Amino acid sequence: MRTKRLKVFDQDPSGQVNNRYPTTKDAFVEPSLHLVVGTRTAGKSYLCAKLCNQYAKDKTFDVIYMITPSFSSNREYFGKHVKEENTFYPTKDSIQQVIQRVEADRDEFEQYLQNVKRYKTFTKEMSTRHPLMMSNETLLHAYQYDFFSKPPTWKYEKVEPPKSLVILDDCLNSPALLQSSGLVKLATLNRHLAPLQEKHSDRSACGLAVIILSQTYRAQNAVGRVLRENLSLFTCFANKQQKQMDAIEEELANVVDVNLYRRAFEYATREKYGSLTLDFVPKCPTKTFRKNLNEAILFDELPCVCPSKK
Repeated sequence: MRTKRLKVFDQDPSGQVNNRYPTTKDAFVEPSLHLVVGTRTAGKSYLCAKLCNQYAKDKTFDVIYMITPSFSSNREYFGKHVKEENTFYPTKDSIQQVIQRVEADRDEFEQYLQNVKRYKTFTKEMSTRHPLMMSNETLLHAYQYDFFSKPPTWKYEKVEPPKSLVILDDCLNSPALLQSSGLVKLATLNRHLAPLQEKHSDRSACGLAVIILSQTYRAQNAVGRVLRENLSLFTCFANKQQKQMDAIEEELANVVDVNLYRRAFEYATREKYGSLTLDFVPKCPTKTFRKNLNEAILFDELPCVCPSKK
């Protein structure tokens, strides 16, 4: 076989678009699309609470939304991370309502950036002119946004596009999982939701991370194939239903070595409440398989590619 380089299609794009949230070395890439599958009492909510605890520690998200009919019964797990006003009962519109909240946060952020520019103009004119000589536009903004009392402030800790997560729990067979609900939109566009007018912090959109807790991997009126094929993270618990396990292997065969998956799954789930997480966009191949979120399962076939430290 021979090859010949052609003098076409050699112009690289001027920049990158990944819309990633800042995360620590061993954390997952965010915003992710994460499906957690386990039978009733397998430990899904407990695992999701562990995720939220780490996200809170790392300050990964500014706000967490939840779509569930059972928030009250799971308040012990999620109450300190999810405010009551950010919970939604699963309906065909609940996902769209969350997206609207994310877009409203985006609008508020862009308004803040505009006000910062206006405040700079205001302080500059204040230092060089008598207030009566200031432009009408500057004075209007000063009174409208109370610049005489204080500068503009942003409601979250860091000045960057808002970072959001939505958790769907106990939504199997509910209208929230129907295509009309916006689930397909989340599956294909979650990193690009709420686009910004101007790029900020290397991001062109706010994005929305998604965690879906489900009792089954594949079933009618459950999580659809479009979403499953766009997952960045997949967590599974032990399951005695061979049809479900076969369905998982069938679809995973397109993206991971099934033999490695079987070995990792057997090891990770041999203990009660044990789970296996597959990371389809790992920061290093050595973190493709994890037991209980925090134990990497290492294979010679997936060597480390991280730059060596000297």
